[in-house]
Amino acid sequence: MRGGSALAPVRRFSGAPVSRSRRDAESTANSGAPPQRCTRRSLAVTYRVAVRGLVSLAVVLAAIAVATSVAASTSKTTALTLDGSPIRPELALTGAQRSVGLMHRKRAPSDGMLFVFPAPSRGGFWMKNTLVPLKIVFFDSLGRRVRTMRMTPCREEPCEIYDPGRPYRFALELPATDTRAAKLLGPRAPLRRLVEQSS
Repeated sequence: MRGGSALAPVRRFSGAPVSRSRRDAESTANSGAPPQRCTRRSLAVTYRVAVRGLVSLAVVLAAIAVATSVAASTSKTTALTLDGSPIRPELALTGAQRSVGLMHRKRAPSDGMLFVFPAPSRGGFWMKNTLVPLKIVFFDSLGRRVRTMRMTPCREEPCEIYDPGRPYRFALELPATDTRAAKLLGPRAPLRRLVEQSS
């Protein structure tokens, strides 16, 4: 060891430890090739290659994040009414869509996301990995409001569970700033079709 850096010992056939740099120099001398030196220039080239690799990786990850965000924001929507006024919420019809919901979104859609369950459901929602505060309105099978709750983002577990305490068939997540009373979701025929499409 010299100059504050340790070289891992490598055993020679005779059993005496030899440093890697000495072994490499000996093998180069025996091959007839000129010894290779680690110069500032070669280190600079190695550094530039490593930096370019990291930058490329960052660009790829950013592209994936943008694609995911675009895919999330272009989710399927449907025309419904909330208290008689038209809305077009994004839909979460499958278990996978319901489990992701509005996670990782920087903004909630103005008409929210409607979670549709194939059967009356019990249980709550949480805000893990959800970046924005939300208002959630639970509705029964006929589109009548069961309960409204305000939900805040959860940065670390344990996260609060927002449970309406009664069965519901639909849950509409809206921006926390939404001021609509949200007493009635409809019309009933499109709600029935959504239930048939859900899984």
